[in-house]
Amino acid sequence: MALTLSLPTPDANPGHPPETRPATISAWLGVMVKRDPASAARAIGDALAATNRVVLSDSRRLQLAERYWGAANELWSPLERRFGPVPHPLTGDALESAKAALSLSHELSVAYKHLLSRAADRRLRVGGAKQLAALIHRAMEGTSRTITNSYLAYSPVPAKTWLDAHRIQAFARERNLHLQPSTEQPNATPELIYTRVLLLALANPYGFLPGQLGTVIRYVQAHAHRAKLTGVQPVHRMAKAVAIIPVGHDFPPFSANKGGSIEGEKMFLLTFDLAFHLQEELRGLQAGAPAPAGVGSDGISRRAYIALLRRLLRQWAIPPARQFNRLPSRARVLTCAGLASIWKLSRNINDRTHGSRASRPPMTDCQVVNHTPAGYALRQIEGQSTALRIGELIAVTVEGRETLQIGVIRWFRNALQGGGLEFGCELYSDHPEVAQAAPEGASEAALLPVIVLPQDAKAHVVDADPLQVLVPADRFRVEQAIRLDRGEMGFAVLTKLVEQGPGFELYDFVPVG
Repeated sequence: MALTLSLPTPDANPGHPPETRPATISAWLGVMVKRDPASAARAIGDALAATNRVVLSDSRRLQLAERYWGAANELWSPLERRFGPVPHPLTGDALESAKAALSLSHELSVAYKHLLSRAADRRLRVGGAKQLAALIHRAMEGTSRTITNSYLAYSPVPAKTWLDAHRIQAFARERNLHLQPSTEQPNATPELIYTRVLLLALANPYGFLPGQLGTVIRYVQAHAHRAKLTGVQPVHRMAKAVAIIPVGHDFPPFSANKGGSIEGEKMFLLTFDLAFHLQEELRGLQAGAPAPAGVGSDGISRRAYIALLRRLLRQWAIPPARQFNRLPSRARVLTCAGLASIWKLSRNINDRTHGSRASRPPMTDCQVVNHTPAGYALRQIEGQSTALRIGELIAVTVEGRETLQIGVIRWFRNALQGGGLEFGCELYSDHPEVAQAAPEGASEAALLPVIVLPQDAKAHVVDADPLQVLVPADRFRVEQAIRLDRGEMGFAVLTKLVEQGPGFELYDFVPVG
């Protein structure tokens, strides 16, 4: 089969030809990798980009690509430490590090895709199959690195990256080289590298907390061999643990149970064995088995790891189907984040309704990208960069209206050009109530700001659910009796911890007395 990849057209007569002597490049790279990681990656990426856009012999391009590859391997870890664990949207050094990492990984993949594209058009000579397998491996690894860096930076995957990954895998299978290990990584084949990045995409990577994605990447590296790629459509296409890979399209795999149709060639990823392993691992951890190396031994770390595995099981085996169609919009809204700010804003709106005035917390202007009855996709207005965290409470109010909706941030993506942030929130309530609470028996001075989510106002709920209350983190516990002031003092019992997030806990409760 012909291999068509997304590549820049090389210029045979560039106005400013780049340096292409391997010995000179090697010496320069040796100096650069000892400098600041962000500036080094940016300079190396720029030099490689220039090289990728000029005509070179295949042997010279391969020599240079291998030298750039070795230098880049020394920069990935320091770069990820710069932008991986920081608040979002990315700014300053973290933003520059993310841009440099993405640019460098993209240009590395371009270098090897140039070589692979030319090798695919030639008849194989003696030793040619081995070289072709090595180029497939490098091209797939570079493309996978680009996708992974995008997820680590919570930024969009560059255009045509997924399309090229699908095409490289299809070409490798057609040439029967998809299971050929590399000399550097005997346990890593092009198909295994491809499967790892497919699983990462299916895990909903934009919804992980910073730091969690690294744990997921390590888990995928250890267990991706349990998933199976096939070109044969399963008997039950809508079965659980089946993902569809759109070979001819520029987007990631999607779960088969989400429905929809796709034209063109398809492959299928079966995750039955991986899901079974996850279930067994969860069963062992819940029975007291030790957590794997790298997971903290304390109770909090253990519970967080179990919750993470449950989420992976859900995403890889029984992903939730979308219940509502997204409706595009360009409405402007105001937002604020955090329980304390939302409580203050809610009290402000309530006081203004009753003719008095209360102070208002700082607000951020956002534009609605799309919405459903269950939530919003929002984009911070250009020039604003309010820091947000996944799992954080957020309040949304339409400009000019005295109404308030409360939700929780489920995912976000950075717009690296411009520094804005796009994020999604799931709605908890359309009519939250300002209240105060304290443990039973505590003095009135011990009352803390809380927010009650009434039954009849909670978003997209059909059956009557329990009353719920948002409280500050680490102040209350399940089965605790509390004093609850909702305009008049009463009592309640917290019956279930529904969710925890940065600075808050959500409980079901039952009023008593």
